[in-house]
Amino acid sequence: MARAPRHLRPWLCEQGSLTQRLIAHFPSFSVRVLRQGYYRAHLDEQLIFTPRFERVATREVLLCSENTPLVFAHSITSRSSMRRGFYLLGRTGSRPLGALLFADPKIKRSCLSCRQIDRRHLLWRKAVAAAGPQAKTLWARRSVFYSGQDQLLITEVFLSPLLIP
Repeated sequence: MARAPRHLRPWLCEQGSLTQRLIAHFPSFSVRVLRQGYYRAHLDEQLIFTPRFERVATREVLLCSENTPLVFAHSITSRSSMRRGFYLLGRTGSRPLGALLFADPKIKRSCLSCRQIDRRHLLWRKAVAAAGPQAKTLWARRSVFYSGQDQLLITEVFLSPLLIP
């Protein structure tokens, strides 16, 4: 984390709802759903889930201020988790997922993991495809939410507008 820009560190380290932090700084906050359905998990995601699932429930969104994308968010969970602990994932529509997760006291979160990503990383390429040209490197954070034995992996890529102090 030492290499992350100083002004970005509070965003990367936010233990509470990133959605609430964005709303506090950008009152015209909105969620733009890009893709939702069952898709193959990325290789690095398969390493996190035990047992490994081939097709996972996937949700990709842009968190925006007016029409400016600020964060590209990518969430995955297993089919069985969609029927149990994370059944609301399929019903969120354009509502922020964080609002649901942090409202349920039974849902627990792992530690945050942060790193820089560049064009070699699939999520950097997806963020650019969805939001347009970006910095050569972007910062991302990842955590797992638990509802009992069910897991929901969320990766948030911080886009260029948030990189500017």
